Amino acid sequence: LNAYQQDLGSDVQVYSLVAPTAVSYYLPEEYANYTASETENIDNINSYLNSVKPVDAYNALKPHTAEAIYARTDHHWLPLGAYYAAEAFAKVADVPFASLSDYDTATKKDYVGSMYTYTESAVLLDNPEEFTYYIPKNKYKTTYYSTSFTDPTEGDLLMNLDGYDNSMYYLVFMGGDDKITHVETDCKNGRTLVIFKDSYGNALVPCLTSSFENIYVCDMRYFELNAIDFCKQVGCTDLLFAMNTFSATGGNESYLESNRVQ
Repeated sequence: LNAYQQDLGSDVQVYSLVAPTAVSYYLPEEYANYTASETENIDNINSYLNSVKPVDAYNALKPHTAEAIYARTDHHWLPLGAYYAAEAFAKVADVPFASLSDYDTATKKDYVGSMYTYTESAVLLDNPEEFTYYIPKNKYKTTYYSTSFTDPTEGDLLMNLDGYDNSMYYLVFMGGDDKITHVETDCKNGRTLVIFKDSYGNALVPCLTSSFENIYVCDMRYFELNAIDFCKQVGCTDLLFAMNTFSATGGNESYLESNRVQ
């Protein structure tokens, strides 16, 4: 990330948001030796950042652990958890941020996510959870592109879930990952945010439509262009890397370098 900041120069501010998973808050003590500390991992990452600004998602989420911030049946955070992390980012970036009262709320009541898909556990199937997401009330336009930034098509930022299987509700955010998304908003502050992310980053996007004039969303696993050139092309003022701890230090980490130099 330091290389991104150096390549883009002082006109662009780079941010790092490494999201903890549910393990950081809910893992029973008797299983603690099965995993390493995510907070130590995040602190270690942050210790190597130079002018890149870290976003403390862990402590933003910690006061809300009694709320539905992570799914029981899926490996993602829930939209409410993403909202609190987005709020922390907005504070670091010094941009406006809408309160939850500025959103409409939609709830699906029969959610069983990826954990059920992986395990086909009858216990999970018999104990579905609610999936509540938040719909921005401000005006914005969403355009989807191929991963090579061609073939623009206007669409919805949040998908209509009525035809979706109940294990796929997290796809409400842009319908998935294998595309570049541009959100043009009525927040006329001259700030253009580019997000490089894994699927955790998807849920941040609706929370930021009141914070940036333009938002470009790119999944690092599918992106086909030189990331530096892309940021310059779209007039990026703010570059956010948003991903969970596995992506930051696991197999997905290699995409960060390859996107920069390809």
